[in-house]
Amino acid sequence: MGRFPFPIPNGWFAVARSDEVADGQVVPAHYFGKDLAVFRTVTGEARVVDAYCPHLGANLAKGGRVEGQLLECPFHAWRYDGVSGRCVDVPYSDAEPSPKAKVHAYPVVERFGLIFAWHHLGREAPYIPMPEMAEFDDAEWSAPVFHEFKFATCCQEMAENNADYVHFKYVHGMESVPGGDVGYDGFVKTVTERQEFKSKSGQVHALDFVRKSFGLGLGALRLKGVMSFVSSVSPIDEENVHIRWVFVMPKSMESFSAKMINTFVEAIAEDVPIWENKIFIEKPLLIKGDGPIIEFRHWAKQFYGENVPTEAWAPNRVKRLEESGV
Repeated sequence: MGRFPFPIPNGWFAVARSDEVADGQVVPAHYFGKDLAVFRTVTGEARVVDAYCPHLGANLAKGGRVEGQLLECPFHAWRYDGVSGRCVDVPYSDAEPSPKAKVHAYPVVERFGLIFAWHHLGREAPYIPMPEMAEFDDAEWSAPVFHEFKFATCCQEMAENNADYVHFKYVHGMESVPGGDVGYDGFVKTVTERQEFKSKSGQVHALDFVRKSFGLGLGALRLKGVMSFVSSVSPIDEENVHIRWVFVMPKSMESFSAKMINTFVEAIAEDVPIWENKIFIEKPLLIKGDGPIIEFRHWAKQFYGENVPTEAWAPNRVKRLEESGV
């Protein structure tokens, strides 16, 4: 066992930025503890497959080529379909490729300037929804602004950070401990809150936050009238993550919103020394006021396992714990 007792969770995770993969290009990536090949067909569709050719083990992302809609192995030119993962053509042979000649192909959604792959421990079809945010395609809003980070932690630790209200005071220097209304709807967790902050001029501003979590690695946050952003926390392996933040803002608010983005970026730097040096405590010594950490952990359990959940987690199946213990 390492620092954390979790496998890679099920969910949608960004594996590349859209502008990193041109039409007809293949690029290497490493997520879910695996080497991947991310490619785009000549007609522009993004595809993600496991990298190693089952024929003789060549890495499809290192020297491989996109031929039309297919990915060609650099070793013997076996060609793979990026949706089914099957080898559909061996150009030097008239033999039908074996059904075993396939690589694992990940379901893909391209949105918010990111290429998302669906990871599932049992390789089941996607069942967690993706966020929809029309402002990313609104002409009155800015072009996306990207920030990226890599940390030595796991998805669950980062997601739990939002349920740990007290740390906002003692790590980030907020004057009071924030709260918020937390709601669970199957695989989606929603937090609604209002936060006040003081500008350099001394003026107090109140902002309404709505943050939705779609599993443990994908979040969508709106600050009403100021900005929206998508957060993808992609597991590189069980103990390392790659974070991508994508911000958009009304063009009329760009100056103010840019300052808010800097605030978010500066705040995450304050968490890093703690995340990278802590361990997961299975039965934490919680006291009143610590926030809904146990509720969060019960909700998070549904994102691990090989089977499709028959029923999404619901808060009425969990007794909320306000005192010590689990």
